Amino acid sequence: MAGGGGEASAPPAADEAHALLVTLLGRAAEAGHLRVPVAQATRVIHAATTGATLALIGEEPSERDLTTSARLRDTVIASITTGPPASSGSDLASRALALDAALETALTTKPAAADAGLTLRDTETALLREWLQQLAG
Repeated sequence: MAGGGGEASAPPAADEAHALLVTLLGRAAEAGHLRVPVAQATRVIHAATTGATLALIGEEPSERDLTTSARLRDTVIASITTGPPASSGSDLASRALALDAALETALTTKPAAADAGLTLRDTETALLREWLQQLAG
């Protein structure tokens, strides 16, 4: 927040929470429930929660409206997730994101990728992922 220009080191609990959020968002993407890539959804959620926390801390306790965080949560979730019609996988963007997330999972678990029949070369994989991200918008 207040910086001296150097890289701030996050506490281990913050790193663990971030990793958990990325994992959960990855699962949502694989299921076709995200409108945006996992990295972008993670940044949006982090920015919203940080902002809400700072805003509430900055208010006098008697003036705090604790429904603010719930409203913000609902707004953020609506902005990054697909609605009920898209959850069936009918929209191209959510399908592209789901395939990209599944491909990322397969690539990060190399033995599983071989078992899944993933026979793409690195350049082909990079090109496919670029196309999927373009289709996702």
